[in-house]
Amino acid sequence: MKADAFILGLFFWFHNAVAQKGLQCFVPGECLDSQILGATPTNSSRECWRHCQSVTGCTWFTFYKDSQVCTPLSGCLRLSNEKCQDNCISGEEECPEVQCGVHGRCYGALEGIRKVANAKECASMCRHRDECFWNTYDPEHESCMMTNDCPLLDRSCSNCSSSERDCTAEMDANMSN
Repeated sequence: MKADAFILGLFFWFHNAVAQKGLQCFVPGECLDSQILGATPTNSSRECWRHCQSVTGCTWFTFYKDSQVCTPLSGCLRLSNEKCQDNCISGEEECPEVQCGVHGRCYGALEGIRKVANAKECASMCRHRDECFWNTYDPEHESCMMTNDCPLLDRSCSNCSSSERDCTAEMDANMSN
């Protein structure tokens, strides 16, 4: 009976730990201890992501920048940045190509926080800063958090929306309210 309770508790702890991470898209690091479904030359992490979508059973990918090799994977048991430093980018197959208006607060290398009126203004501010690649608009605090990357998306901020700098003006206009 105690073993069943322990296993059930462990399951819920693991489930919460995974759920809190959210969708991981184009994050630094390589997937280790995972089944590789091939190795293909590609020019970018976006190309690698597209390749993963075309490979049966691929749920994750790792792109190696220096060798320009893409490895589609059946999963990602361990994401590590120990050996590849800034050379590797990994992500889930179900990630959108460019993330715009994603629910949640982006936590990454902070580049600045400013008070703004809406998400459109936040996106515009990010586009005008060379070091900003992600922005999060929090309507409750009328704040714009600009980051260099987005390795973690915190979905507990129910009103926050996060976007990559590459979002088009039309997409940003849809987020202004």
